[in-house]
Amino acid sequence: MRSRYTAFALGGLGGYLVETWDADTIDPALTAEQLDRQENQWLGLEILDARESGARGTVEFKARFRPATAAALATPQVLHERSRFRRHRGIWRYLDGIIDPPADGVPVSRNAPCPCGSGKKAKRCCLR
Repeated sequence: MRSRYTAFALGGLGGYLVETWDADTIDPALTAEQLDRQENQWLGLEILDARESGARGTVEFKARFRPATAAALATPQVLHERSRFRRHRGIWRYLDGIIDPPADGVPVSRNAPCPCGSGKKAKRCCLR
């Protein structure tokens, strides 16, 4: 997660972002050039939680930023996301994320959709 944040913050590393995105979940129309565009001024990363279970992992974080348009004047904002990753051939790859995820500790029914956003029932995903 930190390396992906750094790639966004530095800019010009769209190729790295594409390479570390899971091939099954990346939008085929998304290009390294699109990811190279500096749309925000990134101000900091705070990792709130990180969990690993075999070849799967989640990272909950808050990233502070200013929108690039009038960045010097813009009010800082926060991106709060819970990202999912999968390890493939020893490399962690980004799957997807939930923006403003529900708070942990809220009970999830076994048959409810998994709060990670996988589309699976909780009992078949994160409750395993």
